[in-house]
Amino acid sequence: MQNNNIIKLLGIQGVFLKNIKEYDNYLEIYIETKRKMQQCPCCNFLTNKVHDYRIQKIQHISIDKKLSFLILNKRRYCCHHCGKKFYENYSFIQKYFRKSNSVFECVCDDLKKLKNFKTIAIDNNISIPTVVRYMHYNFYFSNKHNFDLPQRIGIDEFKGNCNNQKYQLHIFDLDTKKTIDIVKSRKYDDLETYFSSFSLEQKSRVKVVSMDLYSPFKRIIKDKFPHASIVADNFHFTKLVMQALDELRLNLWRNTKGAEKKYFKNIKLSLAKDISKVSDLDVDKLLYAFDFSPILKYAYKLKQQFLDIKSLDTFEEKEFAFRKWLDDAESSTIKEFKKPVKTLRQWHQYISNSFKLNISNGPVEGKNNLIKTLKRISFGFRNLTNFKERIILCSL
Repeated sequence: MQNNNIIKLLGIQGVFLKNIKEYDNYLEIYIETKRKMQQCPCCNFLTNKVHDYRIQKIQHISIDKKLSFLILNKRRYCCHHCGKKFYENYSFIQKYFRKSNSVFECVCDDLKKLKNFKTIAIDNNISIPTVVRYMHYNFYFSNKHNFDLPQRIGIDEFKGNCNNQKYQLHIFDLDTKKTIDIVKSRKYDDLETYFSSFSLEQKSRVKVVSMDLYSPFKRIIKDKFPHASIVADNFHFTKLVMQALDELRLNLWRNTKGAEKKYFKNIKLSLAKDISKVSDLDVDKLLYAFDFSPILKYAYKLKQQFLDIKSLDTFEEKEFAFRKWLDDAESSTIKEFKKPVKTLRQWHQYISNSFKLNISNGPVEGKNNLIKTLKRISFGFRNLTNFKERIILCSL
């Protein structure tokens, strides 16, 4: 009974426990299986004829901070019919492996966490190449590399500095909130090669693509997904207005002299806040600045009108308010708003899709931040395959 409990604890059911030897830094657990009829892998005939035995040392999970090894007395059978010699299969170790399934599962679990390869190797008492090899095995045999494009995807670049490319492209499923794939760069030629690998049927499934205001993304989606609606991400086109307001603040600060200069120095965050979230201290700062610069006050009003568009109820109201805002900003004398207005007009159709479909790239941006954390704790990745597999396997 005691031996059965030890076998259950170790997760090696179906064996006999022969002996346990304890040393200073490790344990040796001697096990053997029962002799029984085996099916020949070559001709499928049954046999129980034993050809020979050999001892195999298998690394197992640590017990009380000590390494443990399974010392297995392997039995090789010989087929009466075709003469094929073969080893029996075991439930606790895969063929050609030298580590038990428990070690393999522990490594796979660690690969889903924000840990680098070296830490995973130390925690499981294995080498870094073994960790990488297990990652490849888990990735390919779990069919995580086989996928179909979903109906709604988000695409965004992130700074991966991998495979001699500064930026990689993240393709994300907006419905399941999971990473689909990582493309080696954001260049148009690389994107064209990648998306050309999908069939027309797969590409026709895509109905919505959310992206930032990067022209090559728009070109490739229009070329490869003609039936998909392009949605400009709310954060990125709102950022243009925020940057214009801050650029005006900086210009006022540079061109102001004397005591008034301080009023434009530390109000960046106060200007960026929605008016419903400003504190009393923010109000005091803004009022002082507005007294010295009426043009900053008008720019702040334009910014707030732009933020209020998203709180409107219907698409028609949002579209009307957006068109009016463009006209007001363009007719103003604030030169810092000229370039953002031009960009917003170029992307007007796709910004309208954002109002209509109420989709953003927020989940993709969140995943990118965690990908950058993984890259940082791993001290970067040189191999794109390792980087991609780690991102997809990692439970970010």
